Amino acid sequence: MHMVKKFNLNNILRHAKTMPSATLSLIIWSAIAIWATIMSKNIWILVCSIPFIIALTLIPLKISSMNYDISQELLPKYENTLSTTKIGNITKEMLNQKVKVEGTVEKIIYGISPKPTIKIRDDTGEIYTLLIVPLPEGVKKGDKIALYGIVSKHYKYFGFMGIPKLWKPKIFGIGVDKL
Repeated sequence: MHMVKKFNLNNILRHAKTMPSATLSLIIWSAIAIWATIMSKNIWILVCSIPFIIALTLIPLKISSMNYDISQELLPKYENTLSTTKIGNITKEMLNQKVKVEGTVEKIIYGISPKPTIKIRDDTGEIYTLLIVPLPEGVKKGDKIALYGIVSKHYKYFGFMGIPKLWKPKIFGIGVDKL
């Protein structure tokens, strides 16, 4: 089921749960607009805030929809062409290569990014993965998954940028299948 194509309550709630930073931003800015309107007794503050609040709703939904479409287009290509790679075999020399990894979900992180980061482990090691789409329904810590993506850089310090020599591989994930 597509996460944002149909605008029913279940899809909106799933989106809110899987995109907590966007949802929190929408709630905070809506509350500020309402508070400012009440304090100033000027309805125009709320009226002028409406386009901003609508954008805070629609932009994350559109980005989520585009990421979902990209994932649905690429996932079959990855599933049909890749064999499983052990996490311990992923090295810096594999940068920008497509991989399929099977392992157990150790951690699911929803930070300020609307995309989840997961840490998965197999019998050879562990690796972090930044996904472009939410995890499939029902995937939780401890579940076995197959992850498809591209090897990218995970900097030891400063996240997406850092000291050039201090990085290790991570996977930029385009999709997950529960095993």
